[in-house]
Amino acid sequence: MSITQDLRTRRKHRGKTPWQLVQTIGRLERQADARECELVGLATRVSELYAERNQLEQQLDEAGIELSGAREDLRQVREQLAAYRAAEANAHRVDVPPMVRDTSDPADQATAPIDVRPLWEAIGIGPVTDPGRIH
Repeated sequence: MSITQDLRTRRKHRGKTPWQLVQTIGRLERQADARECELVGLATRVSELYAERNQLEQQLDEAGIELSGAREDLRQVREQLAAYRAAEANAHRVDVPPMVRDTSDPADQATAPIDVRPLWEAIGIGPVTDPGRIH
């Protein structure tokens, strides 16, 4: 069967002329080519994004290494600074005389000793062991 016979057969069944079929096929081929170009473009974009991600990952690793070094430097500086501050505090310390309270004044005299016994002993009851039998 030839193409023209096939087109004639289709024309009878679908109602399209051979020229309309050729136009439809050409349009579908152009759409397929456009979709193929889009796929190639998307694949290229994916490759670019992978490369960008790898570059950013490398920069992140480098920044992490730099941060680790900066933290170590900061820790060493803090240790040196702590030793310096301790030396300065010892060199410029302020000595305070021991506190001795003068209790010779009658206003400073204790009026009675402070009762520091547990509350139940101070009141004259024993410890509560059975809450239902409190008198």
